[in-house]
Amino acid sequence: MAYRRDPVSVLFDAGARRLLDRAYAKPGTWVGTRLADPGPRHAAYLVALGINPAGPDDASVEGGQGLNAKSRWARGFVRAIYYQHKWWSSGGGPGWRESKRSVARHAGALQIEVGRRVPVLGVIPAGRAVRIRIRAGGQAATKAVKKLPDQRRIYDDRGRRAARASVPELRDWA
Repeated sequence: MAYRRDPVSVLFDAGARRLLDRAYAKPGTWVGTRLADPGPRHAAYLVALGINPAGPDDASVEGGQGLNAKSRWARGFVRAIYYQHKWWSSGGGPGWRESKRSVARHAGALQIEVGRRVPVLGVIPAGRAVRIRIRAGGQAATKAVKKLPDQRRIYDDRGRRAARASVPELRDWA
């Protein structure tokens, strides 16, 4: 079965890139945005595909641990951020690749937090607070991860899945 991207995440590619641009410009610093609630057109489109954007986030980790994106809509944004960072970021400075990488980017640890619901503020719509930061990769990241207990890690020191290992979704979205 060929892999197809989650249709919710595809809607967020441009917004994910804008947020990542800000994070790349300030490594190690949290940068945030407000993820607006889905409008009527997006909601109707997704419901027609059998996706309830207001539905709960299906935890991406066995046992329900890991990032809680709060809703299916916010999980789509999180997936878009990871996808753009992993496959399309230049990796050596600002900007974006013209073609998808043939090998995933592994440098620069990306950290994402999905926060509380935020009410309308003037012209800014209601939504969820989302923030990201780029942490040091390479040896610095490896050293930091080795200090964590297996309950907080994706892989243990032997390379086996640990408590926060993600199980990729195999659903065909076509």
